[in-house]
Amino acid sequence: MKLTPRTLALSTLKLILMVALLTLVLRQVQWQDAATINDLGERIVTPGLASIMQGLNLMYYGLAALCLLGSLISSAMRWHRVLAILGLSFRRPEVIKLVFIGDFFNNFLLGSLGGDAVKVFLAVKSRPHKAVIVTSIFADRLIGLIGLTVHAAIMLVLLSWQGAIERRFLWLPATPITIIVVGLIVGATLLFATKLHQALNLQRLVGRIPGGLHLQQASASLRQLFGKPGPLLKVFLLTLCCQFFSISTVAFLGACLQLGLPLVDYLLYVPIVFILSAVPVTPGGIGVLEELCLIYFAAAGNPNKVLVLALLIRLTILLTSLPGLVFFWSYGQKATAIRSELEKDEEG
Repeated sequence: MKLTPRTLALSTLKLILMVALLTLVLRQVQWQDAATINDLGERIVTPGLASIMQGLNLMYYGLAALCLLGSLISSAMRWHRVLAILGLSFRRPEVIKLVFIGDFFNNFLLGSLGGDAVKVFLAVKSRPHKAVIVTSIFADRLIGLIGLTVHAAIMLVLLSWQGAIERRFLWLPATPITIIVVGLIVGATLLFATKLHQALNLQRLVGRIPGGLHLQQASASLRQLFGKPGPLLKVFLLTLCCQFFSISTVAFLGACLQLGLPLVDYLLYVPIVFILSAVPVTPGGIGVLEELCLIYFAAAGNPNKVLVLALLIRLTILLTSLPGLVFFWSYGQKATAIRSELEKDEEG
């Protein structure tokens, strides 16, 4: 990786932010058991981090891991459908392998060669239409984002209507949902409003910028994808499956820790936590996921357990992505080329 002043400054900023977030998280941790006396004179012991880890329910943890595997396979099936709608022929087993490989690279490597780049590198083997394949990955992520946002918004409306959320706490889920919805509306307007394109002469402007042709191809592919509501319905049904497994993963981890949170908290807050933690603010999102869990699952009343929940989410994601390493090595020469690129990245 070529080390420029800009990349050095950005990496330094991310590392500083990561350290700050981790410091903020760790300051809220109680490492040892603590005893307090309540107003009735009763002695109450709050378990520390070590005691919490010793009391894990392994059966629930196993169910959480299985659900996360189900989420990965569902997302692979969704991407396979997106590829098919865009006219790209991929075998289903190959798509599953590519999803696991991408997940592995996203979680274990913090360099410039991310999971999506590796998926593209391997997917274009003996295939044309690289721009369309890249667009399919972006579209797949976009559909996942739409699904999570719609789910969270519906849950927020239902819980607010039932009075299950106090007005003073509404801003916590409402703020990120509103920002994402506005962004999606603006993006959809720019993509489909042909009269706006003509008024702003966007095609001419895009044609002048570097990579403009690829951008035009990507826009055409997105219009082709979202212009087919029938085939797209199955894609969104697979998105629902993916969300069900993702939320179930965190709910089972909460049960594993005896967190005591109601199911509605997971249904509302898990999509928001996953959306926000996916933003590449720090390397690997370290510190972001932990702080988000402490914010949105504060109702558990025990920040130690909430922190362990975040750590278990991260650990489970890492473990379920390990098959991607095996699949990666099976790609032979293509994998060798990527490994060479990684070695250059490390030397840089």
